Amino acid sequence: MRADEAISKVLEHLDEALLCGAQTIKILHGKGNGILREQIRQHLATLPYVSRYHDEHVQYGGTGITVVEMD
Repeated sequence: MRADEAISKVLEHLDEALLCGAQTIKILHGKGNGILREQIRQHLATLPYVSRYHDEHVQYGGTGITVVEMD
């Protein structure tokens, strides 16, 4: 998936999560070269309802998964 397509999907899921009252979601973007991970995280940094994001624990996917915590 290209970065713009992935970001669009992530935003859809974040909207759904907010409507459901979820406080944490996980984004599975894979490891690869890290380009998709960086693009998604740059966009997450601009969203006012995202309080922080970080890598998943190495045992559960590490840098291939971003855990997003929302206000």
